[in-house]
Amino acid sequence: MRSRIFLGAVVVSLGAGACGASTSTPKPPSGPSIIIGSPDTTEQVIVANLYAAVLTHAGARITLQAGSRTGLGTRASVESALAAGQLDLYPDDAGALLLSLDANDTSAATQITTAVPELKRLLRASGATVLDPAPALDTEVFAMTRATADLHHLTTLSSLAPVASKLVLGGPPGCPTQPQCQAGLQSTYGLHFKSFTSLDDAGPITVAALRGGEVQIATLHSSDGSIVENDFVALVDDKHLLNADNVIPVIRTSVDTHKVATALNRLSARLTTDQLARLTVEVTVDHDSPGAVARRWLEHDRLI
Repeated sequence: MRSRIFLGAVVVSLGAGACGASTSTPKPPSGPSIIIGSPDTTEQVIVANLYAAVLTHAGARITLQAGSRTGLGTRASVESALAAGQLDLYPDDAGALLLSLDANDTSAATQITTAVPELKRLLRASGATVLDPAPALDTEVFAMTRATADLHHLTTLSSLAPVASKLVLGGPPGCPTQPQCQAGLQSTYGLHFKSFTSLDDAGPITVAALRGGEVQIATLHSSDGSIVENDFVALVDDKHLLNADNVIPVIRTSVDTHKVATALNRLSARLTTDQLARLTVEVTVDHDSPGAVARRWLEHDRLI
């Protein structure tokens, strides 16, 4: 279901003056040397830059690897690099990561309170763990225009029940049979829509169909910026149909010091879905660099 925008390589060693001009004064490097990577989606490259900036400011010696040319383009590649000791830290989506480690752990993957303990258990053998998850969700959501949501007083997927039969659902071609798309909406929420329209995978065709009224509800990606740009409403998955894909730091225990964990947990606590979407828009629409976008927000919110 997921449609993602990919970035080219970003490989940089971060010292006191990295990531562009700054009004803050990072502490002299005195902490551990940490190699940070990411899968090469826009959102996760941005988050990797956020991690790099806050840890550099905290005094760590950082090498940042993010992008397709580094060989870290997929989750599998990043996981392998971490297990081999070639990487120390990267951002991931909690529920999706859990299912990549144990495909049968579907129940735990839908709630962050169960996903985090399972991730810690499964990662322990490879000398890794996860830190605090962010409120930010990097996942598929079901969205509609604000006008439609306001008209029917819709805020959650459960609230769709009285009006679903009047609405057209849009999504990728496989949606009708997918357990986390139309099939799941029927089995988990009892929703039966007026009809289904096959669109692209959370891309521009879907956005245009929502804006033009061809469909009234559709699958989009929570952090790709289209929801924020168009003032769409993402309905809350109140019965946990979808994965709990909160952005979460995956870190080798050898570099998981108190100082490192404190800096990353403080950042994660402030990173919301809307904020990540806005940062993504600055990169994909305004064509700013992930490093500059990351540092500007961190400085504005006094996280560095």
